[in-house]
Amino acid sequence: MRIFVLTGAGLSAESGLGTFRGTPDALWRRYSPEELATPEAFARDPALVHDFYNMRRRVLLGAEPNEAHRALARLQAGLQARGDALVLCTQNVDHLHERAGSTDVIHMHGQLLDARITRRACG
Repeated sequence: MRIFVLTGAGLSAESGLGTFRGTPDALWRRYSPEELATPEAFARDPALVHDFYNMRRRVLLGAEPNEAHRALARLQAGLQARGDALVLCTQNVDHLHERAGSTDVIHMHGQLLDARITRRACG
């Protein structure tokens, strides 16, 4: 048996991470995605974009996996133990599934704690 699970922001909201839409305190109600989450925004003001994502990283580092993260990790481990599989795919950019014990998580939108170098000059 193979089970596919897709998770989104609501799962990590229980751990204190803000969602992007749908709630009064959602990130895109307080911040403009056009000013913070596009290549053009980064080209225009990289310091502002870095500050925003560094703030999000600080919040993430203070968050803990919740019972839903742990339940999915237990389900995945149980299925693997009997030769079955749970494919866990998330829209979330946090690493709370992994911290709860899930393995081989597919991150649709990347991971907040991963960074990329934008110029080749640094080697």
